[in-house]
Amino acid sequence: MFAPGTALLFLVLGELPLPDATLYGTIITDTGGLVTQGALQARIVRGGTLVLAAPGFLKQAEGSSWYVVNVPLETAIGAPGPSGVGAHEGDAVESILLDGKPVRLERAHPSLAAGAASRANGTVAGGGGGRFFRGDCSPDLALDISDALAVLSFLFLGSAEPSCVDSCDADGSGAVDITDAVTVLSFLFLGGPEPPAPGPRCGVDDTPSDLGCVHSACDA
Repeated sequence: MFAPGTALLFLVLGELPLPDATLYGTIITDTGGLVTQGALQARIVRGGTLVLAAPGFLKQAEGSSWYVVNVPLETAIGAPGPSGVGAHEGDAVESILLDGKPVRLERAHPSLAAGAASRANGTVAGGGGGRFFRGDCSPDLALDISDALAVLSFLFLGSAEPSCVDSCDADGSGAVDITDAVTVLSFLFLGGPEPPAPGPRCGVDDTPSDLGCVHSACDA
């Protein structure tokens, strides 16, 4: 005989969520640029039928940019409902999409399993991923004194974090500090060198930093 309340305990434990399955990797464009921004989605299928479109995100870490999708597997005893969307353990990853474009993965992600992490790097067509304008901190797709002021305002006056912090790294050091404002002013008024690529124009950074770029004026 079970002690009083045991059945309720089993029911509660049975409904505990399973750990997410994690899909991750790097994405480059077919021109070799590392993708650092964009809308990410994983399409999950069961028997060839789409049962979940799981959103993901891009994160800068360890000197690179990574896509990450955490796929919820719902509850340990959850059974597929009428729409077939429940209990995703064992479902397949049909594709990873970036801004609606399919990512060509170097290998297929395995079927989903609770708590499992699977890495597969990929390539996406088009050269737009990760484009920004170095030095354009304002941002208005021009390099002028407003960019130096935007750097100083962000650093010392409590202004909100720019949507593309990478753009404010005018000297390409991998950090935003007062030297970035100096770099812009030197270029504009003292004949100093232009900001390193991609600047002063839209382009892809071949040596990405951890600063991040959620949205760039280059993609407006």
